[in-house]
Amino acid sequence: MKQESDSNAVMSNGTSKESSSPSGQAKGRPAAGTLIVCPTSVLRQWAEELHNKVTSKANLSVLVYHGSNRTKDPHEIAKYDVVLTTYSIVSMEVPKQPCVDRDDDEKGKLAGDDALSMDFPLSKKRKCPPSSNKKGLKHKKKVDESLLDSASRPLAKVAWFRVVLDEAQSIKNHRTQVARACWGLRAKRRWCLSGTPIQNAIDDLYSYFRFLKYEPFSAYKTFCSLIKFPITKNPAKGYPKLQAILQTMMLRRTKGTLLDGKPIINLPPKVIEMKRVEFTKEERDFYSRLESDSRAQFKEYANAGTVKQNYVNILLMLLRLRQACDHPLLVSGFDTNSLWKSSIETAKKLPKEKITFLLSCLASLALCGICNDPPEDAVVTVCGHVFCNQCISQHLSGDDNQCPAANNCKVRISASSVFSSAALTSTLSGQPIQESSPDCPDSQGDEVLGPRFEDGCQGSSKIKAALEVLKSLAKPQDHRLKSSGCPEGSSDVHSGDTPNCSPDEKNMVTGESLNDSSKVLGEKAIVFSQWTRMLDLFEVGLKSSSIQYRRLDGTMSVAARDKAVKDFKTLPEVSVMIMSLKAASLGLNMVEACHVLLLDLWWNPTTEDQAVDRAHRIGQTRQVTVSRLTVKDTVEDRILALQQKKREMVASAFGEDETGDRQTRLTVEDLEYLFMA
Repeated sequence: MKQESDSNAVMSNGTSKESSSPSGQAKGRPAAGTLIVCPTSVLRQWAEELHNKVTSKANLSVLVYHGSNRTKDPHEIAKYDVVLTTYSIVSMEVPKQPCVDRDDDEKGKLAGDDALSMDFPLSKKRKCPPSSNKKGLKHKKKVDESLLDSASRPLAKVAWFRVVLDEAQSIKNHRTQVARACWGLRAKRRWCLSGTPIQNAIDDLYSYFRFLKYEPFSAYKTFCSLIKFPITKNPAKGYPKLQAILQTMMLRRTKGTLLDGKPIINLPPKVIEMKRVEFTKEERDFYSRLESDSRAQFKEYANAGTVKQNYVNILLMLLRLRQACDHPLLVSGFDTNSLWKSSIETAKKLPKEKITFLLSCLASLALCGICNDPPEDAVVTVCGHVFCNQCISQHLSGDDNQCPAANNCKVRISASSVFSSAALTSTLSGQPIQESSPDCPDSQGDEVLGPRFEDGCQGSSKIKAALEVLKSLAKPQDHRLKSSGCPEGSSDVHSGDTPNCSPDEKNMVTGESLNDSSKVLGEKAIVFSQWTRMLDLFEVGLKSSSIQYRRLDGTMSVAARDKAVKDFKTLPEVSVMIMSLKAASLGLNMVEACHVLLLDLWWNPTTEDQAVDRAHRIGQTRQVTVSRLTVKDTVEDRILALQQKKREMVASAFGEDETGDRQTRLTVEDLEYLFMA
């Protein structure tokens, strides 16, 4: 089931180090089969694949462990051969573990992973120095076990035979709650499945080693001294050492891997086209002014020697330049702070000092606590942590109501305790929130925008170029009907057309009922953007062009996502799926599409590769054409060059070239290149 990108890796610790009991049961804990942890977007797909691919003779019992009505009895869970759940559920149910092992700093203390394995005796245990501390350590171990057990919920109370992490890059940041929760799962066997095990830096690997209990590299101090620091000091010598380590515990297959001289899989070709978009004069003037101001600000930081101290602010300036390449409204004049309406009543009950504090948090230039990027449509939780609207929406949709801030915040949150700037400001002023139509957002400074659509709303050169690609895919005889409101018996509506329909339903669009003679099969396409506001603007163009589509982003419920995907797969007249890169680049099987459009560039090229492989994967029978839309003479040209550096870093780690380059987060030199080149 793991054919998702140009390369796939399966990491495993191979043999059991956690149990010597044949039954796998320890200290009264119910023993179970396999736990599969995956992103919410592919939870149902896992269930369908198990149903379709496993024969009835196997008599395999499967439980989808998700939703508010899931069982609270660990013995009930243990009855099933396979249990499917999501990272958010694991994060909520399993006690979080320390980011690094204490024994890295204090000799003789138990490693954090050893404390997690207390139900499964280790075949090899670290030796404690012969001292009176031994009794103290044993006592502390019992205390830690008691605390963990008291905080545990069903998933943590089961002794699993096997735990499989699908899209394991979800735990790559070892400081996140989800990574530390996955470490805490008890299991005899551990697997990590990923098409992109390294996305940003070599440091990504540590969390896998920690989960797999792959000693000695599961201790962060050892990982740094034996892997990270040697690569930093001398890549030419450091990378071969890492390759040797990975070869002992990773099965890596790429689409180009040969078996007996033949490719292990036969896929149709993938063609990548760079479509260079020209700004209009107005758009170029807008971008040039923004770039000039940003460069001047960066020079000021550079001259003062404060680039590192202003790292977050510089990222925000880069974000604005990238957004200006898509549409000027993303930079100014398009405010979606009318979100989180349910929090307005809660905000009215907050003390004035609390509201002022939350507004100061939003203005603090904090990075999103989930994606670690400058937040899009920034919102703040009642506990003062800032997130992207889409990131926190997706988190809450997974039934995890604990704040996901990296500092292990214990506050329980909900939609009513997440606030936009507009909600807080209107509460202070007593003035209602001013809203603009989502179908045609207002703008201050319309003179800088691109061409208008038929309904009078502003487009952009990039949106116009993408629409031209989509129109070229339709057959001449395919005359799509204009979309209307909420048809009888249908819950799918235009975004914002029918106030009686739910927000999830408003993310989907359909036309009037088509008879069989008007359903003409054409080529389908997936359109990706990393910004939901860009998807909002793109929807306007789709409607004006009478193109039927569905939408998938992180703010939608699991049921709404499933319906959108099903409609795209089964309805001939639905030819386009627009998707958020953050929410939909993983796991989904979308081979019905043979065209992929990337509206903007992501810092990390592996994320784009994963998105493209929603279509270019096993089951695809047609050539897949990938259109990457970039604007000439902008920051996007320089992002392409940085992407290549990251590709070389990943290839070096796996021994697939001899460059020896490395890349972590954006360095001072990278920032200077992006602004000043």
